[in-house]
Amino acid sequence: MSLSVTIGPRLQMVASFVPNGANLGDIGTDHAYLPIALFETQRISKAVAIDVHEGPYQSALAAVKARHLETVIDVRFGDGLMPLKKEEVNVLTLAGMGGRTMLDILAARPDVLESVHDLILQPQGSESALRLALLKEGWRLKTERLVEEDGRIYVVMAYSKDDGWNSAELQRFEHKWSERLHTVFENEGISAPEFQRLVQKLVWHFGPLVLEERTDHLNQYMSEYWSMLTKRMEQMKKSNNTEIMVKIREVSEELALLEGLRRWQ
Repeated sequence: MSLSVTIGPRLQMVASFVPNGANLGDIGTDHAYLPIALFETQRISKAVAIDVHEGPYQSALAAVKARHLETVIDVRFGDGLMPLKKEEVNVLTLAGMGGRTMLDILAARPDVLESVHDLILQPQGSESALRLALLKEGWRLKTERLVEEDGRIYVVMAYSKDDGWNSAELQRFEHKWSERLHTVFENEGISAPEFQRLVQKLVWHFGPLVLEERTDHLNQYMSEYWSMLTKRMEQMKKSNNTEIMVKIREVSEELALLEGLRRWQ
């Protein structure tokens, strides 16, 4: 079946991680193009498409009605998981919002999460906090991939209750990067606790599985982060505040470790 909608690379990546036959809850659905595309390619059985904003909600309603899909895609107005009923969906997709917002949405309805087996997430910010919190709650990381859209790099993560890497297994990647970088920076003057803190920060920001792939997208992703840190340090250098000077040193050390990650093959 040909698609009646066009979705960009980000949502294409999200769609590729959705298990076949899913009962989908698409949170922040916008125009409902993701569930429409998934149904038209026979990837899902049914979907609930939710948006908290009136404009996108109306757009989603119109898009679903225009394709006569009201019996399989139920468009609802509301905040996060609130419009969902218990045991109504077994897969959730959340894309285009901050990682901490995602955590707040998921935490608000533990009863809904009881029947959810898979989470597919495309955060924009707080990626590290999202990864660590979900792993702490017992979710397993199945995969995470980088994707480029409009010149910017995004990460898409897939979590499962039963399949994938657990927290202890992923900690081994952090330990491996610590060992890899230790010999490079043993004479750089970074204290051992600070070294470990920065390694942990970088590994969980970029993603332990993403770092192992060494793709061109990862190089671009690191370059974007490098530019952000450099701009932050230049801004801080304009101040003579003692506390700011400490932060400048911390950012300088983070840049040094980031350069190590960028060079590692």
